[in-house]
This record gives sequence, C-alpha cells and structure tokens, in this order.
Amino acid sequence: MTSGKSKFYYIKTFGCYANEADSDLIAGVLEELGFKELKRKPGNETSEIKYALKNSDVLIINSCSVRQKSEDKVYGLGKIIKDTEGIKAKVILTGCMVGSVSGDRRRFSEKELREKTKNYDAYFAPGDVDNFIEILKKFDLIGKDVVVDRKKIKRRQLDKHHAYVNVSYGCDNFCSYCVVPYSRGCEISRSEKEIIEEIKCLVNKGITDFTLCGQNVNSWGLSNEEKFRLRSGGKNGDKNLNSEGLPFARLIKKVHAIKGVEKIDFISSNPFDFTKDLVKIFKLPKVSNYVHIAVQSGNNDILKAMNRRHSVEEFEQLIQDIREVRPNIEIGTDIIVGFPGETREKFMDTVNLVKKMKFSVIFISMYSPRKGTFAQKNFKDDIPLKEKKWRHMFLSKVWKQNKP
Repeated sequence: MTSGKSKFYYIKTFGCYANEADSDLIAGVLEELGFKELKRKPGNETSEIKYALKNSDVLIINSCSVRQKSEDKVYGLGKIIKDTEGIKAKVILTGCMVGSVSGDRRRFSEKELREKTKNYDAYFAPGDVDNFIEILKKFDLIGKDVVVDRKKIKRRQLDKHHAYVNVSYGCDNFCSYCVVPYSRGCEISRSEKEIIEEIKCLVNKGITDFTLCGQNVNSWGLSNEEKFRLRSGGKNGDKNLNSEGLPFARLIKKVHAIKGVEKIDFISSNPFDFTKDLVKIFKLPKVSNYVHIAVQSGNNDILKAMNRRHSVEEFEQLIQDIREVRPNIEIGTDIIVGFPGETREKFMDTVNLVKKMKFSVIFISMYSPRKGTFAQKNFKDDIPLKEKKWRHMFLSKVWKQNKP
C-alpha cells in the first residue's frame, strides 16, 4: 500500500465485456495500491479526457481493435493529449491494440503502434498486471519495493447486483476477419474451482446475476484435440464429445445449484460448437431468457470465407432446437455486411435469414479489414463504403420490421 497524499486514477474503456472486466481488474490493482478513482466530470469525451489528464495521476486507456473506428478513437485521444496544457497524468495504453503487438500472434509491430501513439507514456498487454505494476514504479507512482499480493486484489464492482465472471481467456477460432486470437492470445480455461469460488464470494457480497464470459464459452474446459474434433464436426459435433458431454454445460449446472444465484447469462457462443446438451440447459429456470449467438452472414459462401465452420442451415436448426426447449426465448446475433465477395445477391440471403429468424437483438457491423488477419492478407476489400452503409441501413430496417 502507498502512504501519504492520495493519488487518483481514471480509466477510459473502449470495446466489449472483456475490456470492461479488465478495467475492473486494473481498478482493483490501483485501489489495492492506495489509489482513488477520479469521478467523471459531466461533458463530452474531449472534456472528459482533458479533465482526467489534469486531475488524475494515471490515466488508463483500455483499447479495442475490433474495427478501424475503434482504433481511430485511440489515435484521436493522442491528439487531445498533445493539445492539452497542464497535464498531470501519466497516460498508459492497454487493451486489444497492445495485445495485437504482443506475444506470439502479433498482427503488426510494436514500433508501428508506438509511432501512431507517440503521446502515450507506456503500454501493457491485457492481463499483464506485473508489467503494469513495474510501469507504476518506473514513474514513481508507487514505491520501488512495493509488492502486490494478487490474492488480495478485489475487482472494482460497479453493479451491485450483476457481475461478469470470466471462464476463459483468448481464442483459437481464427475467423478470417477477427483480431481476437491475436489481441487476446491462446484460449485458456480457468479452473472450475476458481470460477465457483469467485461466484460464491460475489454471492456473499449480494451479487445475484452472473454473466459467464469468454471469447467462446462453449469450448471451456475442452482440450485442443476435443476442440478440433468438435469444431470440425458440424451438425454431428455432439458425437465428437465423450459421454459426459460439453464441460461448459456441466459448469452452468453447477453454477445454477449455488444458493443465492438468481440468473445466469453467458457470452459469447458460436453455432459450430453449441451442442445438444448445451441447448438443454435452457430447461433450467435460472438460465436467462436471452441468448446471443453470432451468425455473421446468411450466405454459406461468405460463411466459408469467414472461416465460421457452420452453415446457414445448421444455424437455423440450432435456433429451432433452442426454441423447442424455451419457446419464448429472445435470440440475439451479430452480422457483418460488406465482407469481401459479398454480392448484393449474397447479402439478400442475410436479409432473408433476418426475416426468418426474427431476432430480438442484432448488432450489424460494416466490414473493415483488420491488419494482420487472414481476410486482410488474402481478400480484396471490394465492397464500396457507400454500398456497405446502404446494406447496414437496409438490414437494420428489415430487422426492426421483423423483430418480435
């Protein structure tokens, strides 16, 4: 712990639940070290960052790399840093942009990132708490002899009733457009014991609703060999598992049995390893009445180019199976429009799927090539931006007209 006058931190988070969870961990580390969180000042993003630069001792920017627009926001913050006078904070960049230049799966070089973010003071990869602490020591924000007991770190918990609990980190799917396997590294499952203990601890603090998180929660607890067999099995994937079925389905049942747990959600799930025993967990009363399963396209040629490992027909059958177990369930999905090679005719296949499936929630993205991915290296970005925008607008309108 630090002593003397309080130091303040501020965290600006971009991206998904994984980054939100990482920010909560970072906040927990800083609070264990005696820092206090700087309260946000009302205003737009520029005034927010300027206020944090002038009034906090450390400003953490937790970045996202899913789309170019996400990265451009981080580059834009660099201009705000440059144009702000009287800066007090050390500005540290973390998140998927740093993950993309770290480890064995680098999408581009660290040198390139540093050249584009010259106004940032330091960098650390997602989850690299040790390096983060060394950065704090380097800037004399904590003493050189400070030692952090990882077991004592308590994640920031902003919601009094709901908590995200990571069951795994990283991803080995390598969808051709996606940066996650590079920015988050290899898929690693947390132990069942660790997950259950964390949930019980949170229940004791009054948390009742839980979202089990991973880049692909379905493959939690599977060996690499089992994942390969399952993901190459298509609609017969269940046959590639042992008699005990999917470990993640068993984990949900164990969480369901914990006294004090009232609601269970899980994200993210993919169609290609959403097995029959996982479908059956919707019979459990505590399991949420909403499930999010990314289809990404309604055309099989595009799905193949995306390396999604499922067909449109298999996705439709999966949704039918889920609705047979839970007739009134709400289904959410993700769709990318304007992927390389997606003709207007192939796009209309996606439109027809949206009409048929009647999704309750849909997140539509326009394809943007992500440096270092298979798609960026091998496919020409051949759909004009104007056409992508039209497809985004058209599909949004179709969804709104057909949602339940």
